Amino acid sequence: MRQVESTNGTRTGYASSFTLRLPQLISYQVRKLIATFLKVIKKTDYKGEFSAVYPVKVNQRRDNVVQVLHTNPDYGLEAGTKAELFLVKSVVEKEKHRLIICNGAKDPEYLNTIRECIEEGYNIAISIESLHEAKLIVDRFRPENSNMVLRIKPYLTVRGHWSHSAGRDSKFGLSIHDLFDVVDLLKKKGFQDSVSTILGHVGSQITAIEDFFGFSEFMTRTFMELREKGFSNLKTVDFGGGLPIDYTSSYASNLMELYAESLVKGIQNELPNWPDGPYPNIMVESGRGLTALGSLVLIKALEVRSVFPKLEDRDESSMAQYHEVVKEIASAASVSELAEIWNDFQTGKSGQAESLNALREREAMIGQVRAEIRQQLAQLGATGLRSDALSDSVWHPDHIVIGNFSVFNSACDYVLVKQHFPVIPIQDLHLHPETTVRLVDITCDSDGEISQFHRKGTGEIWFTRDYRPVTMPIGQMGQGIPVGSIANTPGSYFAIALTGAYQDVIEMNHNLLGDLPDVELILDKDSHWQVRWMTDAESMEDILKEMGYIGFDIDEDPYMT
Repeated sequence: MRQVESTNGTRTGYASSFTLRLPQLISYQVRKLIATFLKVIKKTDYKGEFSAVYPVKVNQRRDNVVQVLHTNPDYGLEAGTKAELFLVKSVVEKEKHRLIICNGAKDPEYLNTIRECIEEGYNIAISIESLHEAKLIVDRFRPENSNMVLRIKPYLTVRGHWSHSAGRDSKFGLSIHDLFDVVDLLKKKGFQDSVSTILGHVGSQITAIEDFFGFSEFMTRTFMELREKGFSNLKTVDFGGGLPIDYTSSYASNLMELYAESLVKGIQNELPNWPDGPYPNIMVESGRGLTALGSLVLIKALEVRSVFPKLEDRDESSMAQYHEVVKEIASAASVSELAEIWNDFQTGKSGQAESLNALREREAMIGQVRAEIRQQLAQLGATGLRSDALSDSVWHPDHIVIGNFSVFNSACDYVLVKQHFPVIPIQDLHLHPETTVRLVDITCDSDGEISQFHRKGTGEIWFTRDYRPVTMPIGQMGQGIPVGSIANTPGSYFAIALTGAYQDVIEMNHNLLGDLPDVELILDKDSHWQVRWMTDAESMEDILKEMGYIGFDIDEDPYMT
């Protein structure tokens, strides 16, 4: 596991799991987002302007934030806490023209820090999310040098992983009654001309792109009504985040364009109702959509464990029973017949084995009968199979791959919120997959496994060589990652892709397994690939110190060698 130093100081000897950083993909997404909105604005003859800010909560790593800023000179940032504001302040110290939106719950200290930033020349916009916050703000700021954002609670339903971020029960934004009270307070205190923007957020990873259309209509109506209430300097609608990343390869290739069109057309659909109203400027706070592509975790496979033993000719009576069941399976003419055979077989084998030898023979027979049923199942229903109790039972992987990583540290959203991440073997991709496997980590936790695989919809099912599906008539999630060769799996690598959003900043040191090493891959101006070692794995000494244990001198990291 230890890294080897060469004479010129470069790392040469590392050969285990690590996080691969791809900063140029972040730049690509930034440019693509801007270009897409400008294209849609031009195509639809929209009169408003477009701008964007990056919410640093998605990934506060300096290399991520700086990459966004280096890509575009006008890209803004969003901070949600006092600590994030200090982070943002430090990276834009020499570019104070960049917009900084201060979101999140605000106490007097947070507001005092915001005021100091404004006095130092930073371009700050303060979001108001409650009547309580509004009262604190009007007591501490002057109308003439304040830029206010009204964060609105969207009263509508959208479909997505975090759709509860919208609607009346959302934790974010002004409820309708609070909005009216805040409007009255701001007008009474002379702040109505300080409001430049309204902000709404309907959740991260919205899966139904068409739902942005209704969201856009709602925000446009709110924008126009507030202008009618005297907020004449209101010029921008900030649509927050929500741009999804295609973790399952199930979206159209022009996903980002469909997102932009939904927002723009939603505004345009509402504008005829407000003939005297201006075209609002459009702002978005895409975070996942920028940084998810920026990293992937490469997992070294330490070993492969088999669930079932091989069937050997040991007991004549057992073998006779096996051959009898195989004949029944071969003669089955329907999926329901196979299910009945399988249930009867399992019932007959459900008793306690009399000895270890008997247990081994029973397990071997179950594994082999499962294989026979899989093959017959594929032949009977290759185009019409659906996941059910029978298929899920016999399709479940027979092999467990032990990966040198921790799901909780490298892809904890998989455990926390059941976020899917594509897992890809990077060896033997030229082969017809032999079988499927479960990828488990080295933690002492049953949830330390990331084995889901999205079976893409292909009409006709594609099977592994042992008759496990890797596609389905209609795309769906399943258990088991296809591999080309079980024999070649130990020592090979699996890639957990699209881990650049959130995973770096909400990781857990479960079992005291810390951060993996970071390696950066870039393409230089001469079109040469460069690999740069960024940071070592987190040492056991540092992890133990975080837990309050001092006095250790251990440079090694806690992962397997």
